[in-house]
Amino acid sequence: MNEPLISVIMPTYNAGRFIEKAIRSVLAQTYSHWELIIVDDASSDDTTAVVSRFNDARIHYHKVERIGHPAGVRNTALRMAQGELIAFLDSDDLYYPETLEKLSRPLRQNPSLISVYGFAFSMDEHENPLPNTVNLIPRHIGQIEENEPAFLLPPDYNHTWESIVSSRISCLLAGLMLRRSAWEQIGFFNETLCGPEDYEFYVRMFLHDYAGVYCLSDYVYRYRIHAASLTKSPEHYQRVLKSCLAIMDWLFTQAPIPDYVKRYESLAYIDCYRYLARERLLHHQPKICRQILALAIGDRHIKPKDLLRMGLPLLIRSFLPTGFDGFLVKLRWQLRRKRQFQLHHQSC
Repeated sequence: MNEPLISVIMPTYNAGRFIEKAIRSVLAQTYSHWELIIVDDASSDDTTAVVSRFNDARIHYHKVERIGHPAGVRNTALRMAQGELIAFLDSDDLYYPETLEKLSRPLRQNPSLISVYGFAFSMDEHENPLPNTVNLIPRHIGQIEENEPAFLLPPDYNHTWESIVSSRISCLLAGLMLRRSAWEQIGFFNETLCGPEDYEFYVRMFLHDYAGVYCLSDYVYRYRIHAASLTKSPEHYQRVLKSCLAIMDWLFTQAPIPDYVKRYESLAYIDCYRYLARERLLHHQPKICRQILALAIGDRHIKPKDLLRMGLPLLIRSFLPTGFDGFLVKLRWQLRRKRQFQLHHQSC
């Protein structure tokens, strides 16, 4: 197979303590035909000094005047990209050595595909494992053929429009690779949005060519969750909620979605509130969690049954002691993972 150039887009801002490992994870790739485009959004820490230690012609570092939002920084990098394939990596996350090889292989083998996405293995700032959004199921070693993913999708993970519009598709940018030709038609990231610009980009990608998006059942990067990556400001959730609802308004009134997708409108809107309410619990802000759920009650797009099913558990959690709530979340994750493995073994 030919080896097209892969442009890895890396936006950064004050990530000096993490970016060295992120760059080294790119340098360690088994697929060597890549360029790394780092756009620094006017960092005030030692990011410049850290990047300058690397002497590799494939690494391109550009420090720009303050843009202030990831969409604009990524768009700046995209304008510089020369690759036939485009990939993404935040400066606090890590690729596995085989990431570019695994993501690019389906695109190199099948010209009808426009993009490939895989999954994140979550970790804390010290690289200790955290519960994953999606728990893949390991294949039995004897069943794995050469170049075949070592994991299976869990039975409750469905690559469908219902999952897309209700944000149950795990689409994080570091797990995505797409053809440059597809990106040129899909367009840049929407710089008017605050927070969910990556989700809106994915929706436009699916609208462009739903059948051309391939789900790779494998972990393709390590997603670092740390205090600096989480915003506690109440104003932040207000801006993010406004952007999420703007996407839904566009999606269900203007976007060329299939007619049957419109039945999921209520699920899509309630998920905007649920996502942010759950995030506030993560920040130990139960009062704001309840404020967000109260806003959902007044949203005319949401059916009462969906509000109860998806909002009530969060409301109950908001009144629990923080430690006990954390225990329940971890227990639920463990039980869910156990159940997925049981379902897998029953089907084998």
